[in-house]
Amino acid sequence: MTRRALLQSAFAVAAPVGSDLSADARRIFERINELRTLRLAPAMRWSAALAECAREQSERKRMLRFPGHEDPERGGIAERLNAAQIGWTKCAENLFSVRGWDDPVNFAVVFWWYSAGHQANILDPVFTQTGVGVTEGADGTYFVTQIFVEAPRQNSLKLVR
Repeated sequence: MTRRALLQSAFAVAAPVGSDLSADARRIFERINELRTLRLAPAMRWSAALAECAREQSERKRMLRFPGHEDPERGGIAERLNAAQIGWTKCAENLFSVRGWDDPVNFAVVFWWYSAGHQANILDPVFTQTGVGVTEGADGTYFVTQIFVEAPRQNSLKLVR
């Protein structure tokens, strides 16, 4: 597939896949990795633990409707990752919400891509793992959280007894 065709497919407004929010999260993950590959950044690995942390944050955004990245009770991304006992060296988070559309996937990816700070998170080559969480409010508002981490380096020295 050519670079142009891949970009067009990444930004195409596709028909909704259904209301499977975990499938929406995986579709966002796949599109973000496609964009990273186009810019010669290595693909990230999916982390179930990060996806759960992201889903919980999206759910809290749905319930509490607080602005920004700072959860009034749980703090910022670093505090939330530490509380979940997820190891990291560097971390970042992209947030998105939209109401009135059946499929939040393409809108989230396009919004993040055309925002310098969000795109920097997407393309940062030190991020090796990611997870995405999507929730939907009763009013049809989708809340999307993507968490990026550079995993801590494992000590390559092993003790020999």
